Amino acid sequence: MADQIRKTETIRSIERMQLTENLINAMDDAGQAEAVAQAVNSLQLLNDQWY
Repeated sequence: MADQIRKTETIRSIERMQLTENLINAMDDAGQAEAVAQAVNSLQLLNDQWY
């Protein structure tokens, strides 16, 4: 992922939500990084609604 700040924030979200480490590894693959970031963002929004 080209945007290091967004990448770091996404990794922190993955860790905070205790998601699989495979998602963190996918952040280094340009083909998967954007999809992972969008999915994690959606999960974060859902998580925020519950709490």
